[in-house]
Amino acid sequence: MKLIDLLAQEVRASAAYNSNVQVAPKVILWTDKLRQWESALPLLQAALPELIVLGDYTPERKTGPAIWIKCVVEGVLPGVELPSDRTPIVYLPGYERRDLRAISACPESLKPLAELQYRGCWWIYSNAGRDWTVNAFLVSSNGGAGLDVAKDDKTQQVMLRVLPDILTSERDDLCNRRLEAADFNKLVSSDPVRDLLSWMNDSQACRERWEPSRWQALVGICDTEFHFHPEQDGELTAAELLCQRQGVWEGVWQRFLESCNHYPRLPHLLLKVRADLAASGASYPAINASEEQQLEHDLNGLLQLDPAKARLGITHLESHHAERRDWVWHALGMAPLAGVLQHLAEVAKATSTTFSGADPEEMASQYRDHYWRADDHALRALAYPLTSGQQGLVQGLLDLIYTPWLDGITRNFQNLVHSKGYPGLDRANEATADYAMAGEAVFFVDGLRFDTAQRLSEKLQGLGDVQLGSSWAALPSVTATAKAAITPVHDRLTGRVTDRDFEPSLADGDKDFSAHHLRRLLQEKGWQYLEEGDAGDPSSNAWLQSGDIDKEGHVKGLKLAARIDTLLDEVVERSEELIAAGWRKIRIVTDHGWVLTPRPMSKVDLPKHLTETRWSRCAVIKDSVDTGYQQVGWYWNSAVSIAMAPGVCSFKAGQHYDHGGLSLQECLTPVIEIRSAQSAVAVPAVTATLSDIRWLGLICKIQAETQAEGVLAVLRTHPGDPDSEITKRKPLKEGKCSLMVDDQFEGSSAVLVLLDDQGHVLAKKPTLVGGE
Repeated sequence: MKLIDLLAQEVRASAAYNSNVQVAPKVILWTDKLRQWESALPLLQAALPELIVLGDYTPERKTGPAIWIKCVVEGVLPGVELPSDRTPIVYLPGYERRDLRAISACPESLKPLAELQYRGCWWIYSNAGRDWTVNAFLVSSNGGAGLDVAKDDKTQQVMLRVLPDILTSERDDLCNRRLEAADFNKLVSSDPVRDLLSWMNDSQACRERWEPSRWQALVGICDTEFHFHPEQDGELTAAELLCQRQGVWEGVWQRFLESCNHYPRLPHLLLKVRADLAASGASYPAINASEEQQLEHDLNGLLQLDPAKARLGITHLESHHAERRDWVWHALGMAPLAGVLQHLAEVAKATSTTFSGADPEEMASQYRDHYWRADDHALRALAYPLTSGQQGLVQGLLDLIYTPWLDGITRNFQNLVHSKGYPGLDRANEATADYAMAGEAVFFVDGLRFDTAQRLSEKLQGLGDVQLGSSWAALPSVTATAKAAITPVHDRLTGRVTDRDFEPSLADGDKDFSAHHLRRLLQEKGWQYLEEGDAGDPSSNAWLQSGDIDKEGHVKGLKLAARIDTLLDEVVERSEELIAAGWRKIRIVTDHGWVLTPRPMSKVDLPKHLTETRWSRCAVIKDSVDTGYQQVGWYWNSAVSIAMAPGVCSFKAGQHYDHGGLSLQECLTPVIEIRSAQSAVAVPAVTATLSDIRWLGLICKIQAETQAEGVLAVLRTHPGDPDSEITKRKPLKEGKCSLMVDDQFEGSSAVLVLLDDQGHVLAKKPTLVGGE
């Protein structure tokens, strides 16, 4: 039982009477000379709706002068009603029982109530007629709580200050132990470590936001448990104690580690703490800041060295600074150079050897097994959140240790292709060979480089059995040529010497291959072409595609590195939707990779008059003249001669990102196969397509095309998550239905989803609640 409930019970019990010899008391009088109960009045009146208070006229708070109280008790004020089944309780702060007893000496303001002592009763302590003090109620086992409360002045002061919190506590939580000031303070500051850290994080805001009782409770706790006084010592003293982590402060430090992001301003306070020579940077941010400054200085010094010495220097710095990534300052973004150093060290390690092989396949094997990590960590270093000056430093270091390695292995690969031939001449279309006759979707992701496919494979774990393989891009490794080579309709295409921009033609007509013809030829082959949001019918095969990686590379250049994970997450989400819709297998394929250099690629000259078409990494040569650069035949027609830029050079100036050349990064393409863990589940036999969504206020009008019965429509915030539904599911009737949305979601993003009776997603379409 809560103490407030016990108190209400005891006050009401004072009105008990023997009906054989007494009449019911008209009122219960509660005197409180010391005004100890006054601070809890809102709580008391909530628990005792029959309680009225002597004081200034405030009828909405059931407070007023004596004559007003007399009228309320008599029930002659129509605007004030007390519970009819309860005896009114009149609380008299500042007065004691004898003030009413001596009527002749009774204050004039109190006289209207004097006669009520004869028609009512008192809530008094035992037979002595004394007021119930707070302490008496808490300790008395006769009409009180029977608790063990310390009698020292500090405990008694805190007890009165936190009275509302005491009354809302459970009696069982306070009994069987001695209650002292610290115990009462913790009732207000229920989590003193949190309050302490919050105050250190922003002392002024906390003082303005907190009730005085909460602040005084924290002061008391700090004084008794944390051995400092917030008002006298200030937050800098607290910061020093937190950094030292001695005794009870070790627990405060561990709490800070667990929830450091909740206190964003606290590290700035801790930075003011000066560390001695024996201090650890794990708890002194000033040491970490000094280390960061020194690391930046040392990294800048490496720019003056040759690549081999720079790699050794990076490795040495990594051995010194690696431990700082375990410090909380790294998690708070205060050690960015220590963070990016890890990726620079991995690049230095992977690029210490410029590898080659007996043939292109051997080089590809080495790259698949190990060297792709150099590209991956170079991307991660470029993506790391740094200041613009630090980004320039990282780009300079990568240009020193990564670019020469990339150029070297590319020239080795080009030499092997020149002497041994290119493996992809007759294998580019293997990426989509041997597909299942039903239940397999081929997901084309434009520009999925092998190292980014490694990341994607990790993200796809959990969807089923995920296998990463590889293939070769058609030459030149540009979308127009290489994408056409891996479509299921590649056998319907050819290349003519008159074709332009590396685009093949239809074999049965003098027309350029285009998206329109891809859809048509897929349909003729019995394949579905899935638009964004379509789930398709898993009883056959489907082609779907995404081109955001390559598109953002051409538009954003170096900034692509920071977008990779977001773009891959979109591929994962689309794959999840397909698995949820019943597809048993997804094959993720791509057309080409790319090269991304921290500084613009070196430009090499190729006279325009020798070329039909000139791109950054490749060019069509007129009449197959000798340009001095390595030349290969076009995949679709070997009579068309393509010049390749040497190494990681470019025929155009200012290029950070591009493809079309002859390198492992551009030509060795990944193939990811996902076999659904739910493959034994029956494939949905129904299909549906959304054709129209219209909003009338908060009513979503839906038009869909389906021949099946039992198709349901629903709005979700996440298309594959049933727990995110913001409307009830409703069945389509003749392809139509309306969904009503609560106004709390107005203006928010949602996804309209069509489901079969098993809950499989058949189709989806994003929308804005309420429309434009």
